[in-house]
Amino acid sequence: MLDSSMEELIHEFRATHNQFPEWVPRWNIAPTSHIPIVLEGPKGERSIAPARWSLIPPWSTELTVPYATFNARSETAGQKPTFCGPLEHTRCLIPASGYYEWSEVGTKKLPNFVYCPSLPLLAIAGLYSWWNAEGDENPIATATILTRASEGPLRAVHDRMPVLVEKEDWDSWLNPRHTDGAALLGKMSASSAARADEFSHYRVPPLHGEGAELIQPLKKVS
Repeated sequence: MLDSSMEELIHEFRATHNQFPEWVPRWNIAPTSHIPIVLEGPKGERSIAPARWSLIPPWSTELTVPYATFNARSETAGQKPTFCGPLEHTRCLIPASGYYEWSEVGTKKLPNFVYCPSLPLLAIAGLYSWWNAEGDENPIATATILTRASEGPLRAVHDRMPVLVEKEDWDSWLNPRHTDGAALLGKMSASSAARADEFSHYRVPPLHGEGAELIQPLKKVS
């Protein structure tokens, strides 16, 4: 979920290039949707660009793979062919105001909204890759979110949580000339674990539609 405008994103992430002018706040974003990512170019220019949320490696002949790539486990990303290259060279930030996780209640899976009161805008560690259809000279960006084992109150909702990048680490994480992505990721994962106690969550109704009502707490039936 991301309720920030593009103007707010440009200001927060100190971006100099807006490649996603059609972005509007959204409260229900599913994998394969286009999301804003923050990336850095070869000359240090910072951009906000659209990316398809599910990373597709450049060698894939289709805009799909037989396994889920909307997130990547931080513990193994450096060993996976799909993610190891991007971890070294094409890291990004994925802005989010919060996110949904589903917990099992009896035989049902019900959504919870997860957020951090001390961080109204999260900078999630992401990876991106460029993909071209055969014969098409216009590549599209595809991206994935990095996760780690949950800590603190988030354990009650799900066994995984996103890896966050603290503001003081944005420059090093985005720098494509810093190729030791595994070391950077280890640092971000550790700082995310330390931040976990600041998160909160609550149950929300089933996700139907796109509006801000999706993050309203589920009313208890008396």
